Amino acid sequence: MSQAMLATGDQAGGRYRGRKEAFAEMYDRHMPDIYRYITYRVGNPSLAEDLTADVFEKALRGIEGYRPDKAAPRTWLTAIARNTVIDHFRKAGRIEVVREDDAPEEASEEPAVEEQVAHLEEARQLRLCLADLPQLDQDIISLKFGADMNNREIARVLSISESNVGTRLYRAVRRLKDAFEGWEHGART
Repeated sequence: MSQAMLATGDQAGGRYRGRKEAFAEMYDRHMPDIYRYITYRVGNPSLAEDLTADVFEKALRGIEGYRPDKAAPRTWLTAIARNTVIDHFRKAGRIEVVREDDAPEEASEEPAVEEQVAHLEEARQLRLCLADLPQLDQDIISLKFGADMNNREIARVLSISESNVGTRLYRAVRRLKDAFEGWEHGART
């Protein structure tokens, strides 16, 4: 998607057609990342589909105000997605990070019931550990692992320094690891 296309539209189809094509390209390129980020945050694929649709509806309504010189399309869309998720949780009266169960699929046979129960318990405990982190750390982890963004992109979305992202991410992951290991040792004894 070129900046010229977003700013002026193409010569043959005019401004509207240029914006429409640019938006379609933006959607095709970034929708999977936005959906993955939202699914990471809400833990419910059906809800994530609805919220992803809301994000792109908001983006389409706001495409006239989008400034490619201010933010890359992915950064702009992720900021809209983050605000959409925050609004969703605010309406629901809670803010939390949940992780979709992403166990690898087994090709030939179902895992034993005990393995499924253990995996579900681990996923539940990880969600609890994530929810204990400060909101900014939850956002950083969600953007890093849910949206697969680098520290520079996260810094732009959250309006904090790149070094702050790196430091907070390192500390948050270390806290999660310690909390999860503490739970595992307590669960096994």
